Amino acid sequence: MSNQAGKDPRPYLVLTVLMDQGARPAAVTRSHGDAYERAMKAATGYEIAGLDLVEVPIAPKTFNALRTYLQSGAHTVAMYDVFPIASHLGEAERRTAGQFLAAEALWTLEEQGLLGGVPVNLKIEVPKGWSRAPQELHQKLVEAGALELSPQGIDTFRAVKSKWDSLLVEEEKSKRSQPTPTA
Repeated sequence: MSNQAGKDPRPYLVLTVLMDQGARPAAVTRSHGDAYERAMKAATGYEIAGLDLVEVPIAPKTFNALRTYLQSGAHTVAMYDVFPIASHLGEAERRTAGQFLAAEALWTLEEQGLLGGVPVNLKIEVPKGWSRAPQELHQKLVEAGALELSPQGIDTFRAVKSKWDSLLVEEEKSKRSQPTPTA
């Protein structure tokens, strides 16, 4: 991947969220805040072009299948990951790229039969004139240079992603060590 002249070499990070459409707004907001804080901590000390939270709402039945597969608790209302994209993209293209990257993971699980046969139907927001068909959407993102990262951008993302993953593990350990309230 090459860095074209005049383009910012820093990666733009998208914090993607697969979220339960049926979840209470307060629970989603709290979950978003925790994930955004984790992303900011992971990116501290690294040069990034920006950080956006990109939502991918999914049907409750599909989200429950995902939660079951990932062995997440019933309290889980959203699942997050962080991806790098090229910093030259506009807001609409960033949102589409983030949604597409998150959707690819879900589509892969569906194709492998890991969601118990529950269908995955997603509505990805696309810029005017773009198709929502996954293969055509992928081609548009390639043409837009969505994943054209500089070597510096790749290294930055790897470091941020490593820190993101370690913070997530720390949070999970902390949750497991907390006593369960009794009635």
